[in-house]
Amino acid sequence: MLTIKKTKENMYGVFSTKGIKAGETIYKFVPKYIANPTQTSIQYNGKHFEDNIGQYLNHHCNPSTGIFVKNQSIILNALRKICKNEEITFDYNKTEDYITHPFKCKCHNKLIKGKKFAIK
Repeated sequence: MLTIKKTKENMYGVFSTKGIKAGETIYKFVPKYIANPTQTSIQYNGKHFEDNIGQYLNHHCNPSTGIFVKNQSIILNALRKICKNEEITFDYNKTEDYITHPFKCKCHNKLIKGKKFAIK
């Protein structure tokens, strides 16, 4: 259902290999918990983890997915319909307290630095 390939910006991202329905669980993370955040880690419930797919998920202010817990597993759920070959994104400001490498997003030119600093 997911593949890793280069984005238009010549970075790597996660893309759908088929159409995905809104609300569908599209990935179950296999977290490797770490002590400190990295540029590719994901924060959930106050803990940081690395994941083989998660490390390639890019930010978007209007993301296609969200990160949730289901049956004690951390999952990636579609927030809307996702088309085949569309990049899978999530909003870093929704999960990360602090971004280790703040950046201006390509979607809205907004500074992404984590939810503790995000402008509401």
